Amino acid sequence: MSRLPIALACLCPLSLSAAEPLRVGISDALTSPYMIEDPAADSPPRGRAIDLARSALRRCGLDARFLRQPGKRLVQNLGLDRLDGALLLSYQAPRRGLMAYPMRDGQADPSRRMATFDYAFYIRDDSDLSWNGARLRGLEGPVGINRGWSIERDLRALGLRVENGNAIGDNFAKLQAGRIQAYTVHRQAGDLYLRHHPELKIRRLSPPLLSKTYYWVFSRGYAHRHPRQAECLWRQLPRLRAAYLPDNG
Repeated sequence: MSRLPIALACLCPLSLSAAEPLRVGISDALTSPYMIEDPAADSPPRGRAIDLARSALRRCGLDARFLRQPGKRLVQNLGLDRLDGALLLSYQAPRRGLMAYPMRDGQADPSRRMATFDYAFYIRDDSDLSWNGARLRGLEGPVGINRGWSIERDLRALGLRVENGNAIGDNFAKLQAGRIQAYTVHRQAGDLYLRHHPELKIRRLSPPLLSKTYYWVFSRGYAHRHPRQAECLWRQLPRLRAAYLPDNG
């Protein structure tokens, strides 16, 4: 029997096994530039996170369907194996039983992250609030956040109350109207939104609140059934992310 078919199969094992597209979830709270809102409900998701994922998928001979879901439902569906994976989720120890991260020495491996983003506080131009890196002085009410984002537990750990908003535009509108005194969001997304909306009299406080590392995760079921596919996708991220999701850019 000729060894040529066997040799060819070894060269492209992933592409031969990729019969079904991966079901990949994306949080509906993600904002531009990572995810671009499209008024057409039936339009496929787009944005830098999608571009990065598609590039990695092509390198591994795979395809995917991208599904926008609320953050809590996304995590639940990963745990139930109703999704194969999800983009840009932070590492949390309680999630280890629900999803697979790229691991090294018992911890999520930051070298195979999708991105690292700074969170920052935004306030009105006429606000007297100040932030010294440890305490937000002068705050009398809750801090606005995007619904479902993991930053909620970090703010509560600082003793701050939070108020959920539907999206970045909703939170900035509430901040401008004085319904909240401060809003925290990824610095890259916040600065981009304000550049596109110069009518808003809002500024960012320094230093950053904190940095968070985000991963492409897989359901434990998918990682168990297709370990080579998951590893192949994680392996692409160090060489691709600078072009699509530069850290704190």
